[in-house]
Amino acid sequence: MTSISALLKLNPVGRRFAWLVILVIAGGLRFVDLGSAPFHADEAVGARITADRLEGHPYEFNPRHYHGPTLSWIAAGVAKAAGKTSFQDLDEFIVRLVPAVCGILVVLLPLLLARWMGGPAALIAALLLATSPLLCQFSRVFIHEPLLAVFSGAALLSLGWWLRGGGTVAALCGGTALGLMAATKETFGIIALSWLVGLVFCRGLPPRQSLLRAAGWSAAAFLATVFVAHGGLREFFSTYYLYTTDIGHAKPPLYYWNLLVVPKFQAPLWWTEVGVALLALTGAGWEWRSGNALARVLAVSTAVQFLILSAIPYKTPWLVLVPWIQACLLAGWGGAVLFRQKIPAQLVAVSALLMVVAFQIHQARAAVFRFPNDARNPMAYSPTSGNVTSLGARLRALRDKSSAFRSGGIAVLGTGYWPLPWYLRGTAKAGYFKEPPPGVELFPVVIAMPESSLEAERRLSPTHKVFYNGLRSEVPVAVFVRQDVYNEEQAAP
Repeated sequence: MTSISALLKLNPVGRRFAWLVILVIAGGLRFVDLGSAPFHADEAVGARITADRLEGHPYEFNPRHYHGPTLSWIAAGVAKAAGKTSFQDLDEFIVRLVPAVCGILVVLLPLLLARWMGGPAALIAALLLATSPLLCQFSRVFIHEPLLAVFSGAALLSLGWWLRGGGTVAALCGGTALGLMAATKETFGIIALSWLVGLVFCRGLPPRQSLLRAAGWSAAAFLATVFVAHGGLREFFSTYYLYTTDIGHAKPPLYYWNLLVVPKFQAPLWWTEVGVALLALTGAGWEWRSGNALARVLAVSTAVQFLILSAIPYKTPWLVLVPWIQACLLAGWGGAVLFRQKIPAQLVAVSALLMVVAFQIHQARAAVFRFPNDARNPMAYSPTSGNVTSLGARLRALRDKSSAFRSGGIAVLGTGYWPLPWYLRGTAKAGYFKEPPPGVELFPVVIAMPESSLEAERRLSPTHKVFYNGLRSEVPVAVFVRQDVYNEEQAAP
């Protein structure tokens, strides 16, 4: 009987067909209804920075916040190619094209690593990458991590090339990829450190002189890339002592373990990627014994990344994209190991793998189509309320009905109001105030964040109608509409 492992090797036509199927699955989970979910607060901030580039404003790196320049630079290029010229022109689909394409490129990573992984392991890894709920969720969100993942993949490819004797050219490519990672997000340092630790456990590394030469060329390429991206080295390195974090993102050490591995029922379905974790452990153990240098780097660095990210209080789901991509690569090796057993065991293995993939697709579809901004989705972090979309629509309609509203504008009171500016585009001029300004009663519309709502109600209740609207999960805002404007809204057809 032909073994299942032999079937997995396939002929060239079969391999191409298998990769085509994987890419269709990956594309469907990343591109279908890409613009439908409400914008996350971080997406709206990134869109504003991107729009500044489109509108001709010079980019200024902020070492305290907002991360590196590559995301807005690439997104502005995509938007410009699509004919967009301003914040008003942008839309969810155009902005999210960048992370969606990055998600597809990540799925292709095992194909480019096939010389290290072997055909069956590469196919299995790609299938797991294509269907991972975590990766699908954040391939549809305009944040820095999908781009960081692509540049990390390029660095891994360069590392594999160098381990196979790529020499100076591989070192230069790896340093450039590291520089692009650094120009994307400062957390690149955790990933780079973990790879260095992983190299310690490699067998058969080149002589010390070759290592130093490669390190020198890589460092030169890294520094040159960072200098070009940030306009100077001091600006980049200053972020490591100036960057500020929000205490509201502090999580317990086991946050990522619970997010990805521990099965949890949040009606109407169970959530876990424990199948990938088990396959990754299997692959890491097998390839470690076989002396696979790249697998050793991945195994050690994945563990180091999870340990560091778990020890740091600041935690968000998207911070583990790169280590989870590495876990999926290891899981590809693990799946291939199972298919090397005798026929009865192979039948059990293929059934288990199909169940893992089917369960991942089930979760991924729920995450990206049914619950992209719902608290029942464990990966929907501080999700934007769907009500904010209707608020924007109401205010745009009010603009057409009320001349007083068009001329008077909107006052937004308090802090933490993103992504509200995204949804106020095309309504009326908006001003943002930490405290109610003098003459706030004259504004046709006032939107008060929770910390400002009581003071706003005290001052505006005689002159304004109030209603409440969701902004983010458990963050309601009070919307005050001046009585004459409200009357115009109600009277107009």
